[in-house]
Amino acid sequence: MLAPKTFVPRTEWVAGGGRYTRLGKLIGGFSFFVLFVLCATQLFSIATTIVTTIYTTDLQTLLLSFPLSKSTYPTSLTRDILPKPIHSHNDYWRLVPAYTAISYGCISIEADVWEYDGELFIGHDVASLSRNRTFKSLYVDPLREMLDLQNPDTEFTHPPHSHPRFGAGNGEEEEEKEDVEEENGDEDPVGGRNGIWDVDPGQTTHLFVDFKTPGHNTLPVVIAHLEALRTPVNYLTHFNGTHVVHGQVTVHLTGDAPFLSIIANTTYRDYFYDAPLRDLASGRYTPENTIVSSGQFGRDVGSVIWGRGMTEGQKEIVRTQIEEAHRRGIMVRYWDTPGWPVSVRNAVWGVLVQEGVDLLNADDLKAASYLDW
Repeated sequence: MLAPKTFVPRTEWVAGGGRYTRLGKLIGGFSFFVLFVLCATQLFSIATTIVTTIYTTDLQTLLLSFPLSKSTYPTSLTRDILPKPIHSHNDYWRLVPAYTAISYGCISIEADVWEYDGELFIGHDVASLSRNRTFKSLYVDPLREMLDLQNPDTEFTHPPHSHPRFGAGNGEEEEEKEDVEEENGDEDPVGGRNGIWDVDPGQTTHLFVDFKTPGHNTLPVVIAHLEALRTPVNYLTHFNGTHVVHGQVTVHLTGDAPFLSIIANTTYRDYFYDAPLRDLASGRYTPENTIVSSGQFGRDVGSVIWGRGMTEGQKEIVRTQIEEAHRRGIMVRYWDTPGWPVSVRNAVWGVLVQEGVDLLNADDLKAASYLDW
C-alpha cells in the first residue's frame, strides 16, 4: 500500500522564504541609502555653487580661475620661499634629500659621503649605504638642476645687441652695454647668475660634505664629482689665488677631510675647510681657506639641564666664540645641540640666534623654520 503524501501547510512556505524576503529588503534599503547620499551630495554641490556665485567678488572669482600657465615663470621653483640661516643636519635622512631642506628655506645642507672604488655613497653608517644613493644623484645633480632652472636661457636673459637695452651706435647705450657685461663678469660676487632662491638670488647655498672614509682617498673623488657644478657654468664659490669669489653654491669639507691637502692648491680652490671653532686662535684658519667654522656644542659649551636652560657661563662661551670667529671674518655653526626635550632645544636655539650664530643646526626643519626670524 502506498504511503499517504505529506502535506506542507502554506504558512511553512512563507516562513521558509522569509530569509530571502529580509535579504531583499536589506539590499533595497542599502540601494536607497546610496542613491540618497549621491543625490544629497549633488544638491549640496549645486547649492554651494549658487552661494559662491552670489557672494564671491569678481577678484575672488579671478583668483579661483586664473590659469596656471600664466602664474608660473622661469624662476618660480622657489618663489615665496624665504631663505633662512638653517643648516639641515643629516639631510640625507629626509624623505627627499636636498629638496625638502630647500622647501623649508634652509640655506645649508649636509651630506655624509663614503668612498668606495671611486664612487661616493650617502648614508649615516655603512649599514645604510645603497647603490642608488650617491653624492651625485642626491646632491650634485639636484643642485645643478635647480640652478639651471633659476638661470634660464631666454630671449629676455640674452637679448640681441640690437635690442633697445643695448642700443645700436649710440655712445651712451654702448657704454650701458659694457656696464651690463661687466655686471655679468666672473668676478661679480654672484657671477652675474641667480642662486637657488627666487626672492634672494644672491644668497649662496652651503653644501657640507662630511668625509666618513679616509680623507686622502676621499678628497680627489669629491673634487671630481663637483665637476657638474663647475662646467659648463661655474656655480661654485672659489678662491682664485688672491681673494674669494662668491658663487651660488659654497662647499665645506668636514669630518675626516684633510686640511693640508685642501689648502695645497694656492692658485684655485672651490672647496673650503670646516675648521674647529675652538681652534681658531691657532691662526691656521683664514677666510681664504675657511668660510664656516663649527663647534661641538656638548663638548665646547656643555650640557644643558632641563628646566634650567643655559647658564650665564655657557652663554658667555658662545658669545666669545662667535665674536672671535666674526672678528676673523669666519661664520659659525654649532652641531650636537640638544634635540630633546623640545623646551631645552628651543631655549638653546633662542640663545644661539640671539648671540649671532650664522647657521642654526637643526634636525626638525619645520620647527626651525617657524622661529621668529
